[in-house]
Amino acid sequence: MQDKLQFFINQTSFTERPSAPLAPFQYQELIKALNFHRSIPGYAPTPLYSLPALSQKLGIKSLCLKDESQRFGLKAFKVLGGAYAMACHIADILGKDISELPFDVMTSDETRKALKEVTFATTTDGNHGRGVAWMARQLKQKSVVYMPKGSSAERLAAIRGEGATAEIVDMNYDDAVRMTAEQAEKYGWVVVQDTAWGRV
Repeated sequence: MQDKLQFFINQTSFTERPSAPLAPFQYQELIKALNFHRSIPGYAPTPLYSLPALSQKLGIKSLCLKDESQRFGLKAFKVLGGAYAMACHIADILGKDISELPFDVMTSDETRKALKEVTFATTTDGNHGRGVAWMARQLKQKSVVYMPKGSSAERLAAIRGEGATAEIVDMNYDDAVRMTAEQAEKYGWVVVQDTAWGRV
């Protein structure tokens, strides 16, 4: 193992960045996401652990470890993005702003009656799908999770343990993502995916 950390400059980075819509990242929108997450029972800020010996060895001022191992009992941060996307979708159906629907209101019998039933679908090889399944169960909704070939039986069992209809399909990840989108269109499901995909 080397004693020194090597840094490489990305020579292919953009000199001019393409423009992108910034509205989802405005302060007010970020606060809405934070407030919604804070309303979920069991939410806590991510603990940061200082690693002074390692930072000294690396020759840097400080180094901290972000520990997501306790996030809602799922051991991963991925639940946060999926949960917020699902909550925003429900807010849209109800014609409300997400700021009007903290978790206890979103999961109330009154909201559920107004909402009817929603099925959330995704493709995953692990943490994202488990997070979608967990949130669907919290929202008293359904989830369908497809996993690409080579996914572990243990991860499949964990996703099913969150109440999802889940299966490992005989295709690679990208093909499974496209299949999920097609199935969702056919059955009226809502896709909550952590990657982009397009029609080929």
